[in-house]
Amino acid sequence: VSCATRMASVVACVAVVGKNNNPLFIRAFREQEDKLKFHYIVHTSLDVVEEKISQSQHVAPSPNSKVTEMYLGLLFPTEDHKVYGYTTCTKNKFILVLEENELKDAHMRQFFTRFHSLFADAVSSPFYSYDRRITSRRFDAEVDKLCASFTKNGMP
Repeated sequence: VSCATRMASVVACVAVVGKNNNPLFIRAFREQEDKLKFHYIVHTSLDVVEEKISQSQHVAPSPNSKVTEMYLGLLFPTEDHKVYGYTTCTKNKFILVLEENELKDAHMRQFFTRFHSLFADAVSSPFYSYDRRITSRRFDAEVDKLCASFTKNGMP
């Protein structure tokens, strides 16, 4: 990924957290920032994710809704970042930490849909052990490309 593309990207960190709140994949894209800071942000976001999931379970579904909403939206802002969440039907959580930018929900949903697809491909491998860290080089490379393509204007 070129340096110019990386600078245009708004993604600071992306993470997959297992159903037992164990980190399966965390990738920070800002070399100058402390990686431990992003681990803390991801860990902190789990309480908000659980709260949003429990709130959505108490709301009666509308007659027109066919599926449960997996996109959780903005979880919380920090001083420098905005943290978004998504959950899967298998109770895995995706956390996306962005630079301070206002992005449309449609762009966020598109990102999470693509990320979910990459995740499904990675865990479908016969070499993957369920609920363990994702160590696939292919998954890492595809996530890098996806995040590099996500700019303040959304995705291409």
